[in-house]
Amino acid sequence: MKIEHLKNLTAEETPPKAGAMINTFRAFGYNLQTAIADIIDNSISAKAENVWIQYQWQGKDSWVNITDDGIGMDRDTLIEAMTPGSKDPKDDREEHDLGRFGLGLKTSSFSQCKALTVVTKKLDHQTIKRHWDLDYVNETGKWNLLDYLSNPKFMKALDDLDSGTTVIWEKLDRLVGNANVENVAARTVFMEEFELVEDHLSLVFHRYLDRKKLNIHINGVKLEAWDPFMKESNAGQKIASESLDNDQVQVKCYVLPHISSLSPEERIKGKTDQWYNLQGFYIYRNSRLLLYGDWLGLFPKNEHVKNARILVDIPNKLDHEWKIDIKKATATPSIKVRKDLVRLGKLTRKSAGAIHRFRGNQILLDDSIKSFDFQPVWKVRKTRDDARHYFINRDHPLIKHYLEMDNLDSSEFKKILKLIGETTPVEAIVQYHSEEPECHELRDGSNEPDKTTIALAEQLFNSLRTTGVSKEVAIKQILTIDPFHRFTQLQEYFD
Repeated sequence: MKIEHLKNLTAEETPPKAGAMINTFRAFGYNLQTAIADIIDNSISAKAENVWIQYQWQGKDSWVNITDDGIGMDRDTLIEAMTPGSKDPKDDREEHDLGRFGLGLKTSSFSQCKALTVVTKKLDHQTIKRHWDLDYVNETGKWNLLDYLSNPKFMKALDDLDSGTTVIWEKLDRLVGNANVENVAARTVFMEEFELVEDHLSLVFHRYLDRKKLNIHINGVKLEAWDPFMKESNAGQKIASESLDNDQVQVKCYVLPHISSLSPEERIKGKTDQWYNLQGFYIYRNSRLLLYGDWLGLFPKNEHVKNARILVDIPNKLDHEWKIDIKKATATPSIKVRKDLVRLGKLTRKSAGAIHRFRGNQILLDDSIKSFDFQPVWKVRKTRDDARHYFINRDHPLIKHYLEMDNLDSSEFKKILKLIGETTPVEAIVQYHSEEPECHELRDGSNEPDKTTIALAEQLFNSLRTTGVSKEVAIKQILTIDPFHRFTQLQEYFD
């Protein structure tokens, strides 16, 4: 766009107010997990092999520091790194660079603290430092980057390194506020937040950790990678792999096994209790996980496809097309690949759905099919209003055996109850409900009890009366029992 005609116009320079602008950086929507991950992105861009995260609870004086053994910075580079908006997102970057806007260090840090210090050392250079204090900026109204360090102990992290950088967060007002050091509840929340950080980093950087490209230590404990595709245990099955957008985008489709085929250890390690929320696309940029557990608006989440996970690799040069935000926490598929992602998503979801259809499910639970030899304990039929009606199969050999017994003692009755309970088709019910939720909302709403219900109620009433229970108490007890509680008119049948 030509701007020559604007160059000679009268104009005023209007720089933003320091306090207002720098406080705006606090509202980008980071949490502690995403904020620390953003700092580690800078460490990776600095070619670090190790990152050490230290945190200490000291009430309102609590602190966090993140140290890496990357290439470090000289004075000019440090000042540029501490300057908001120091990069143009349109500029070309090195392939391993995980930054984009030149804001990550500042926005992620200010989202958690009011005092940010960066200490850095480049090979054969002296250790240097720079400090932002939001209270100072708000009071003075000036963009003054200070040469300051609150405590010399923070320098020690770099003593044994040839080069590296330490990011220090103090005045953690968003995390601890003005909490007293003796505040047990505040300390508990502080510690729980860092447990979430461990989980988040082990997933977001799992490919770096797996490939030994990066080690992350949190308070001296080395972080283990968590692979959402369970490739290490050979549990995750890759069902498709394609290259899209002129080979710039790589897609791999995985279906995890049914939980019943995993050992207790694999269930814990695989976080099977979270599978519903973890289904969907996993968007990586330069091996760093940006977004996960999301169908990108292309499909809804469903219980019967919770085993479906699709890995999508994009290079950093596609950031603009995929609308990668500052937090690196949202992404929108480009028009070029959207149709292919829908196609691959359908394929993966279909395969995942099949995992939950246990052996013969569609036949065993379809009462209209009579030719299949296998006899389930439970069966299901669709009613005229498309509701699903579940019932005990009287043709099942054991059920039939017990029904033909003249006298059923308590031990035999317990056996049949156990059989019915253990074979309840939970998976089928969940699957049907996920696919057709309305099929379970159309439960028979009849206001009149059928003959069987009346007979059972009368039998129970007579039994209670023979034990000496009064008529009023017997009726009251019966009307608290399912399904009798739905039919108050049953008392008309009690003499």
